[in-house]
Amino acid sequence: MHRAARALPVLLGTAALIGGCGDPPVVPVENRTIGLKVDEFRILPKRVSAPAGALRLIVRNIGILTHNVAIETIPKVGSNDQPETIVRTATLHQNERTEVSFTIAPGTYRLVCTIANHDDLGQTGTLYVK
Repeated sequence: MHRAARALPVLLGTAALIGGCGDPPVVPVENRTIGLKVDEFRILPKRVSAPAGALRLIVRNIGILTHNVAIETIPKVGSNDQPETIVRTATLHQNERTEVSFTIAPGTYRLVCTIANHDDLGQTGTLYVK
């Protein structure tokens, strides 16, 4: 086989990996409802945008372990401030779903599972409120 022909699959694979890098898209909410799915150890979608004011958060646990979702403020870099919890869902077992209503001001917030070290394992996301 010609050397260039053997290199093509490697080049295509590398291009696919590079093309897949970067931040996931920001998903806008519909009808003032943030719909999320959680599993080991992700919050999906990872980046969400919503209008300020009254919102509804619906979360479904599609994983095996228990999870929850909290929306927290993001402390300023270099400050000793702790995140403030805006809202937190109940703990969800496999295939459970919950919803909570809340009011939120414009800003950038952290989506996080607050169970054990799930956030350290990557179960986080971002909520952009306009």
